[in-house]
Amino acid sequence: MTAFRSRRQQRGISLIVSLVLLVVVTLVGLASMRGVSLQARMSATTHDRSLAFQAAEAALREAEARTATSVAGNYPATGCADGFCAMPVSTDKARWLDDAFAGWRTSAAPAPAEAAVPEAIVENMGTAPNIPGCTQQIPPLPNCFATRYRVSARSTADERAAVVLQSHFAIP
Repeated sequence: MTAFRSRRQQRGISLIVSLVLLVVVTLVGLASMRGVSLQARMSATTHDRSLAFQAAEAALREAEARTATSVAGNYPATGCADGFCAMPVSTDKARWLDDAFAGWRTSAAPAPAEAAVPEAIVENMGTAPNIPGCTQQIPPLPNCFATRYRVSARSTADERAAVVLQSHFAIP
């Protein structure tokens, strides 16, 4: 008879304990799923940024090669034509930051399938001895009076990652 009484005195404690354990296991499972989901999104964004970077770099190298073989006549007096741009006005918004700027030249460089076709512009920055100490050299350094160019390239991948790259160089 004592065994029967002890069972009646338990009053469902094992059910309560198992429900609490079930809630704890469910919460741990939900937290794990959230972490995996966050890691998947971070991995996708990193992948997209890498694709956009590769495409923009290919466009940058192509534009640099076009610039090295270009002639002064390729650069218009104002504005842009075929990806070659006149010297920027210092008070204007930078072309590569201006969403309304339409002078980008589509690159022929191959781009990854998920990346948008990269674009590039080349800006003639003029000829000026703006290198510190350049004019004090006798004779002047060869690049002191070289024409300078700024090449900007951009690309996006899957609308999640956008990359803009720039290079500056001089052609004597």
